[in-house]
Amino acid sequence: MRVTQNTTANLVLNNLQVIRQRTEELEQQSSTGLKVSKPSDDPVTAQQILHLKGLIAQGDQYDRNISNGTAWLSMGESAMSEMGNVLSRAKELAVQMANGTNDQNARTAAMNEFTQMRNQLILLGNTQLNGRYIFGGFKNDTPPFDAAGNFTGTDDQIMVEVDRGAQVAINYSGGNLLRGGTPPGSSGTDIIGIFDNLITALGSNNQAGVQAELPNLDSATAQLLSTRTDLGARMNRFDGAKNILDEMKYSLTKVLSDKQDVDFMQVVSDLSKQQTAYQAAVAASAKVSQVSLLDYL
Repeated sequence: MRVTQNTTANLVLNNLQVIRQRTEELEQQSSTGLKVSKPSDDPVTAQQILHLKGLIAQGDQYDRNISNGTAWLSMGESAMSEMGNVLSRAKELAVQMANGTNDQNARTAAMNEFTQMRNQLILLGNTQLNGRYIFGGFKNDTPPFDAAGNFTGTDDQIMVEVDRGAQVAINYSGGNLLRGGTPPGSSGTDIIGIFDNLITALGSNNQAGVQAELPNLDSATAQLLSTRTDLGARMNRFDGAKNILDEMKYSLTKVLSDKQDVDFMQVVSDLSKQQTAYQAAVAASAKVSQVSLLDYL
């Protein structure tokens, strides 16, 4: 096979371009820290990287959902805890007022205190988080309870997705919690109604009426306790989902790093070798280019 000067020159130039291209790739990897900067670098790996990033982005969204849901449930727990304190004090006061030894002044003082406790329950029923009323259902931009204690919200559940296809409710209906359903008392204990009855009974010196509300206060406490127990179960669900989510995101991030991030020590070593090879190739090509026909005469 005949090797001409032009063939030799083209061969030398091609080798230099290959070395230079590889050097530029290593320089880019060292500057960006990425093995794949564009799809053309490695189409298969690039597709895998995009898929992994999508999964991580979904995990981030689920994480935000869990944080938001936890905040709602925590605020609900705080409000229900205060409601429990109110019911505890109401039971104590109602027991005191259930005997015939109290005079008018004592009954008036008790009636005023029950009125304040009733107003406090309504205020707790209108608890807000970031401008949203947590016991109002879908109608959470306005107070769910008016001054008379009427529930004006909805009984709808607000669901958040904690994983693909897995949803958890983050709210409780104020109507079910404090009014025992719609209409009041239709599906549970009408807690605000109990206070209305106590205030009316004390105002008319109806001792039997006060005594009649004692078991209702126990039912109200049980209703509140049952709701708080369910709330605790939802909180545990969020905690478990977050733990699984954190482990998944850690694994996905590790796989993504393996596919996308470069080994800097290896890249620096390879880059040094390529630069040495390039310099050697340039020096060799310079010697080859000096050879002419006269060298063979």
